Amino acid sequence: MSALLPLLLAASPALAGDFVDVWVSTAFEDTNVLAGPEAESPSANFVERGNATFFENYENRTTDDISRAQLVLYRRDDSFFQGWWTEAAFVLRYTPFLDPDDTDPGTNIEDDGSYVRLVRDLPGEDHTISLTGYAVDSDRFRLGYSYDLSWGGREMFIKQVGAAPGLRLQWERQGSYAFLGAKTAIMDGIDRTEATDAALNTTFYGLLAGAGVLVGDKVKGEVHAGSFQQGQLDNVDADSDLYGDTIVALGLAAQVAFRSRSDLDFIQSGDLKLYRNEPDQVRDTYLSHRKLDGAGVIVQAEVDRLTHNLLDADDTSSTTIETGYAGDLQSILVLGTTQVGVDLVYKDLAYIVFNVPGLKSQESIGSGYETTPQLYGRLKFEHFIEKAHLTPGFGIGMMQPATYTTIDGKTVVQISERDSEQIPDGQEPTAIMSGVGGVQVDLSKSMVAIGEVLYSLNNNRSNTDGDARVLAPSNERNELGFNVIMRARF
Repeated sequence: MSALLPLLLAASPALAGDFVDVWVSTAFEDTNVLAGPEAESPSANFVERGNATFFENYENRTTDDISRAQLVLYRRDDSFFQGWWTEAAFVLRYTPFLDPDDTDPGTNIEDDGSYVRLVRDLPGEDHTISLTGYAVDSDRFRLGYSYDLSWGGREMFIKQVGAAPGLRLQWERQGSYAFLGAKTAIMDGIDRTEATDAALNTTFYGLLAGAGVLVGDKVKGEVHAGSFQQGQLDNVDADSDLYGDTIVALGLAAQVAFRSRSDLDFIQSGDLKLYRNEPDQVRDTYLSHRKLDGAGVIVQAEVDRLTHNLLDADDTSSTTIETGYAGDLQSILVLGTTQVGVDLVYKDLAYIVFNVPGLKSQESIGSGYETTPQLYGRLKFEHFIEKAHLTPGFGIGMMQPATYTTIDGKTVVQISERDSEQIPDGQEPTAIMSGVGGVQVDLSKSMVAIGEVLYSLNNNRSNTDGDARVLAPSNERNELGFNVIMRARF
């Protein structure tokens, strides 16, 4: 597979509609200079990447110190039928990596949203109806708004799927829109009529819908809804009446957004957009700094509600509906070339582990468990010094992690769906504090250098001492790291 991309690039000269969006990063990083190999901190190196505080990359799929490329073969044409036009893109995501265990280089190549799109122009300005087919992977077609809270991607299905194509019918007019869509995935299924261990190729479906209204140029209201067949219950006896029941997820998301001036773009993750070879997608520089003549404000608030049927932890002969909630409030103040952002995020435990699905796979959170939600806030500041091509900045955040306490008194903090840790015996959960500060130097239109220091305090960290969990040493609970990165994008 690693030879595929060079072969594609060499197959023919680049056409006007072909381009490659490339990020190449070299980084010297250390996750914790206070700890050593015994604490899983191998000391400073060029190999391990992804060193960031918990509140960074909220709108991104990956960190900026990862090298990657999107090969996009794009075509747009007027149709033979008046008033229609077409566009299509073949999008490959190419991610080289280093295996830190043996420093063996490797490459991941995957589809990143290849699509075909048929568009009909309707009367009036910026007024269309379109049909988009996601040929291989519809992961960019998700519900929700902030990427970290979004749902309905490939991870929604309880088993790993290699492909999840989809279809989207959308009407748009001057910032307002409405859409209907569907996607499918094939996984090993269960024959309900005759219990068997034989794997069956079974199709699972997702249905998606949404609408948004732009009022004037400054206020936007949106709502999304979806239904997904996540998989089938199989962690019960094969002779159970529940064996093979479909896990059906239902979801609802809503957002209200305000901007004080129309030349401020609403916050939207690039990982939720189609790749296009158009002027706003392909530029002679990828440097991006918000700059206004005067002041401007953006405020966006989102709420998400997800439900699905899981085994009832209190009575595994039946199922129960478990509901998860999440929401955020994002705000950005821009003063000239200074930007200040404040984010508040809420996720309850059921939302965090929704894609597992459940705290224990396919099982609800029992009534004997005491739970608390995740709450965190972040403040970020940066100032672009245009003449010096410098952008100093810092960010600070505090998280009260989601927790659950079992019947036998064990308390666990749940950071993400697969990141959890039991806290020391006899200790209450504590807030996690993190900060990052540094400077970015714009070296050219395509290259930047970044230096930053990161610190996190997590007094929930524990180690095993016999049958007990004890507080981890200070140098493991206090993480002091750094990144020195040189990154090009072209």
